[in-house]
Amino acid sequence: MTLIIEAGWVWDAEGGLRTGHSVIVQDGVVADVVAGSPTLEAERIVAPDALLLPGFINLHNHALSAPLFRGLADDIAPGDLPGHIVYALLMPLGDVAAQVMTEEEIGDAAEMALLEGLRSGTTGLLDVFRNAQWPLIERAKRLGLRSWSCPYLFSAPVGMTPDGRPTYSPTADTGFEAILQLFDRFDEGRRGLTRVGFGPHGPDSCTPDLLRAIDRAARERDTIVSIHAAQNLIEIEKVQAAHGKGSIAHIRDMGLLRPGVVLAHGMFATDAEMAAIAESGAALASCPLAFARSGRFVPLARMEAAGLRLGIGTDGVTLDMLHEIRTASVFAKVQSGTPHGLTAPRILRAATRDAALALGRDDLGLVAKGARADLVMFDLGSSRYQPVWDPLKSLITNGSAADLSLAMVEGRVLLRDGRVTVADEAGVTRRGRTAIERVWREAARRGAIPASIAARAAIPLHGAASSP
Repeated sequence: MTLIIEAGWVWDAEGGLRTGHSVIVQDGVVADVVAGSPTLEAERIVAPDALLLPGFINLHNHALSAPLFRGLADDIAPGDLPGHIVYALLMPLGDVAAQVMTEEEIGDAAEMALLEGLRSGTTGLLDVFRNAQWPLIERAKRLGLRSWSCPYLFSAPVGMTPDGRPTYSPTADTGFEAILQLFDRFDEGRRGLTRVGFGPHGPDSCTPDLLRAIDRAARERDTIVSIHAAQNLIEIEKVQAAHGKGSIAHIRDMGLLRPGVVLAHGMFATDAEMAAIAESGAALASCPLAFARSGRFVPLARMEAAGLRLGIGTDGVTLDMLHEIRTASVFAKVQSGTPHGLTAPRILRAATRDAALALGRDDLGLVAKGARADLVMFDLGSSRYQPVWDPLKSLITNGSAADLSLAMVEGRVLLRDGRVTVADEAGVTRRGRTAIERVWREAARRGAIPASIAARAAIPLHGAASSP
């Protein structure tokens, strides 16, 4: 099947902004990008007020976390938590979800979250989750989304005492063998739609032996690694005490500061550490909204100044990549004190081409002959954009996910005219909501949701226990 897309503007990071061009999609690839309207006999989408660009790649995400933590992790008041939000709320609640949800419920909640991402222009995502939540892989494939799944590995899961002190509890089951099984079952190889990699939680919660084993296995299987790095002071202090060095240096010494590795956050990385990341060829995925809701700016201006390969992730906060991209651009401007920090073309490059290269895909993140046809199109015809001086700036400054009119992966249309074509969205949402609400009730009963937070729930949490 051949499809011709005649958009008002076509953009990618290498070809730049083009007007009056048509994109020909055939057999899953961009067959050509030509000036004018070709006479070729084919189905056509004519959209003179639309911007066509590569699909967004979410470089660090926890899809199941989005509905699971929605509202619970925002506006945390003094006294709500004994310590760091990751260890005092997010991980305990995630543990309950992994323990009580059936495979079907996990799939339903994951699919609901994946549709939210698709609706904002996400065509590919690197997702990190607990091994028990593997149905996400199946649901992403069913929807036609491109996925890189990196299940967690731990040598010692991190927790928190009631008085706010971090705890590390050694475990014999690191998750390593389970990931190898998932790789054998689902991975489709370097050019596949579905990939499985490794997600060591962090340099503080994984032993050197485990990190070295992950590095060897990832190299042998030609797959990726995603690891949290310099994401909080607890991690940094633990690594310094155990190994006498910073988190980035320790990761480097384990063989994991290299191309094919995505470091998540780098919130507390020094300038020297950012320079080391840039030199290594590793990528850094920044998730500004995740930290903003706890009152912190991600140092995006310093990340940009370091020249490192920067990607953008939602971290499971909203899953709205357009919102996250805009936030990153605004943060960089405020931090640099200039109006040109992370300009529209630069931040869009981070979310498309640079993310693709970070994942080893030189055939993604482009609208060019021979590239895979992972494309999205935003309708800029409404009053929020008009008149259009610069379509990229209009999208980043004023854009809304509601104006996504087309999304495709490998040439398969997943959304058209604003409607999802690959799932019953209302049914998926209904099932996903039911699954998450059941987890909330059980988590409240166990005390995994502190009483002060549970008291603000909009649904009845019958039998909720008081916080430990």
